[in-house]
Amino acid sequence: MTTTTFLGHGVYSFAEAAKLSRLRPARVREWFCSPLYERSRVPLFRGDYRALEGQRSISFLDLIELFIAGQLRDHGVSLQSLRRVQRQLEKDLKTRHPFCRREVLSDGKHVFTLGLDTQGKHEMVEVLTHQRVFSTILLPFLKRINYDEVTKLAKRWRITDEIVIDPQICLGKPIVEQIGVTTAVLATAFVANSQDAELVADWYGISPAHVLAAVEFEKNLAG
Repeated sequence: MTTTTFLGHGVYSFAEAAKLSRLRPARVREWFCSPLYERSRVPLFRGDYRALEGQRSISFLDLIELFIAGQLRDHGVSLQSLRRVQRQLEKDLKTRHPFCRREVLSDGKHVFTLGLDTQGKHEMVEVLTHQRVFSTILLPFLKRINYDEVTKLAKRWRITDEIVIDPQICLGKPIVEQIGVTTAVLATAFVANSQDAELVADWYGISPAHVLAAVEFEKNLAG
């Protein structure tokens, strides 16, 4: 996907991606754009979309890769290792979004892919050395990602217990899962109406709890 067709694929500015992934905006930009003073350096991610009127945005799959790469960095995987792992996984899994595949696991220092051995048992293959090990370790953040059964790529991100990000809904903006309304809309309505959750809930035919969940999410996002 190298077009600016956003429908069904989600669209996020670098600022939005930084908030959702809990990464510094500078890191997001660095991973998708070469610094001006280092034009020879290849960004970690290519991104699915071309710049539109000079502005860059990324897709849902780009966002998931950004999030997972950020988590791996925070768990001790070096940037150099991330680059090597990415290239190896692209080759092994035959996809340009290797960190979006359901097979990606980590023990905090190394990155593995999960597959089946010749007897049908789960095994793990260390990406860089291909040393086979057995493990049940799965990073907690991966459990919040739902994967497509056919492509094995991420398709939904349950970012909190109440809130999901689905590229098929509202261009991938965070929504309250049970009602499909964006958290931004509900939070804005809440503030504009004297923080009356019951009034906003009545307008949308939902429960006040849904409104408050959206408000809490947007509050944490802003923080």
